[in-house]
Amino acid sequence: MTTFKSAIISTFFITVTMILSLSVRAEPVEISIQGNKAYAEITLPGDITADITLTFENTVGLTKDSIGISAELVDFNALSFLSRLSDPLSIVPAVAFPMMITVEPLSTSGFAFEGLASVDIHTHNLEYTASTPLRFFKAPLNGEFKDITVTMGAGSYRARGSTGKFSQFIIAADLRPVMTVVDNKFADLQAALVGFSSQIAPGVYTQLSQLVSDIDQSIASDQLNDATKKLNQLKQLISNHRGLDIPDVWRSSRDIDNVAGELLAYANTLRFSLRLAQ
Repeated sequence: MTTFKSAIISTFFITVTMILSLSVRAEPVEISIQGNKAYAEITLPGDITADITLTFENTVGLTKDSIGISAELVDFNALSFLSRLSDPLSIVPAVAFPMMITVEPLSTSGFAFEGLASVDIHTHNLEYTASTPLRFFKAPLNGEFKDITVTMGAGSYRARGSTGKFSQFIIAADLRPVMTVVDNKFADLQAALVGFSSQIAPGVYTQLSQLVSDIDQSIASDQLNDATKKLNQLKQLISNHRGLDIPDVWRSSRDIDNVAGELLAYANTLRFSLRLAQ
């Protein structure tokens, strides 16, 4: 059995030269570390502000430098940005909050984490209402943004997402019908499971595939409560086998996949949308 410590043991062999070579970020981001949490306060021109908290189950090498948090103002009308939205007419970035946050640890930073990472964002530039279409989106560097929202709440606007890896985050209004969102999130979960199939123990993969098929049938027949129950079973099965039959470590060298973390993240945001649809 590969343990967390053995999976990230190579991260300890980071030389002093590598550590000293970490770039100092010029962006106005104040970062603090407490245990397995990284907290950043961000202030950009135009009084665009936010705080973001990343909470991990277990980490190695988590420091202000290794976490790699930066932020920038974005022109949401630029074609280069619009091309990163699957439906630019229905997914509308929040113009009052033109901030994109990047979490991209350097490959030499020696940072690693186990399982699922929770990402909480809060900003006073937006207001929360019970029917708000605002959602928390994540994308790989220069890739397509996808909704990762798990919860939302008041206090101006705050939201939580989860992830098994990083890159860039924005807040946008999602004007698509909720069942369209459900269908898209289910397709992402299904595609991720298939894509990771070679890294999952065959017997466990068979069980996961059956549950995904059951969830699909429940959604197709509008049995959304049943779909949620099956989704919870899927999450439990992943949790029971992670680290044993399903890889569950991310590290900055990016030489392994955090399969369990990614599958759980897809399941979490699908469950959020299923609740909205019920």
